[in-house]
Amino acid sequence: MKYFKKIALAALALLTCTITMYAYAVTHPTNAMSHKACTSWDMVKRKAFLMSHSDYSSKPVLDLATFHIAQDSATEVPVLMYHYIQPKINNHETNNKSIINLEDFEENMKYLHEEGYNTITLEQLEQYVNGQISLPKKSIVITFDDGYQNNYTLAYPVLKKYNFHASLFVIGSKIQDQPSPFDPAKNTFISKQEMQAAKDVFEFNSHTYNLHHKGYMRCGDNVPVGLDTSLLNDDVKLMKETGIDTPYLAYPFGYTSTQMIYQLQQNGYRMAFSVRSGFVRPGDNPMKLPRLTVTTGTDLAALLHPESDQQQEILPVVEISH
Repeated sequence: MKYFKKIALAALALLTCTITMYAYAVTHPTNAMSHKACTSWDMVKRKAFLMSHSDYSSKPVLDLATFHIAQDSATEVPVLMYHYIQPKINNHETNNKSIINLEDFEENMKYLHEEGYNTITLEQLEQYVNGQISLPKKSIVITFDDGYQNNYTLAYPVLKKYNFHASLFVIGSKIQDQPSPFDPAKNTFISKQEMQAAKDVFEFNSHTYNLHHKGYMRCGDNVPVGLDTSLLNDDVKLMKETGIDTPYLAYPFGYTSTQMIYQLQQNGYRMAFSVRSGFVRPGDNPMKLPRLTVTTGTDLAALLHPESDQQQEILPVVEISH
């Protein structure tokens, strides 16, 4: 009895200390100690959330202990991530990692074609992750984030030329009712008409309806508003009303949290992508899949064939508890 009483008192003391630290963080939001206190409080809330939501599971659907990859099939699948396509002559932001010169993109697609790569759909990737199907060794997924008009005017013809399939994660609120006159020097977004015309190459999935911007303050940091889960249900509803009603999503800026993932799953999402670098493998958490960023100057051959796991740059998933 004394032992359990000591544990209870220790737990109470820890909770009291954590609450005190959180109160200090609120009153001193820019202090380094308060930032650490706020982060610790987030961890407490995350654990409390997991305890109160027994239906949440981050475990893979696949039982890796009994699963065996078929011979001569893919042991991993690269998911390429592109954003903005621009002719080299118009690219005045050479250090912008969201931009790739059209000439480089064309070389990328030519390389994939010559090397015998086969593009697959997100549905096929989901089945692969869950161990339901095997895929040929040179299977690959091509994705674009945000839904820029140049994805249609510049990337689409190149993809079509090589008979490639791609996924476009669109921001719902940015979809235009009518096409804009295309100017490669201007930042314009894809229209409904262009989306319809590109359906033979692109599948269209969610990058949220209007949560692709920062403005949610957490522990003194300005983070994407999608981490405010009070906004998610309405955003999902609006996204589905645009006609983008699929179970696949790319997180804005790559930020996510346990609470966000849970709420997305409650709204029917089954697979989502971060900006963490890496390859997708059977048994991976389908709500935290990695991708490979491709930009101007990227050596695609080296990216797809790293000499060792140690030499491949692996960036952490940006997960924020709140």
